Order: sequence, then C-alpha cells, then structure tokens
Amino acid sequence: MAITSVRCHVSGTDVIRITDLEGTATRIICSEYQESTGGCRLMKNAHDGGPLARLLDRVAEGALADRTTQCHLRGLQGPG
Repeated sequence: MAITSVRCHVSGTDVIRITDLEGTATRIICSEYQESTGGCRLMKNAHDGGPLARLLDRVAEGALADRTTQCHLRGLQGPG
C-alpha cells in the first residue's frame, strides 16, 4: 500500500491517493470526493450548470468522451 499526495486539477489542491500493492487507487481523501458515488462534487456542480458549463468543463479536463462526474484520480494506476 502506498500513500501519495497528488495535485487535483479540478480543485486545484493536493489530495491524498491510497493505492494497493498493484498500484490501483483504492481510496481518495479529498473534501470534494463523494465515497458513495465515487464522484467529485465540484465536477457534479459544473455538470449541473447547463450545456455550456458542461462542455467547458469537459474540454478543460480533456475528457469529452466521459459524461460522468467520476474522480479522475480514482482510476489512475500508480507508478511501476
């Protein structure tokens, strides 16, 4: 298990990512992360802002193919 501090480009702050031995994120410690949904509160609020807000948010994230509010740090593999 590894605990790393990671910069979140959505909140602009450092959050804590806990990974298992294979490098898969098992937990995110962030004030905007909703454990029950696996989503980001800030991203959800942007998606609720209307079509233009959603488009601008997805373009900024480089995630046009993704229509969810999932935390982008949750699915990332750790180094090596």
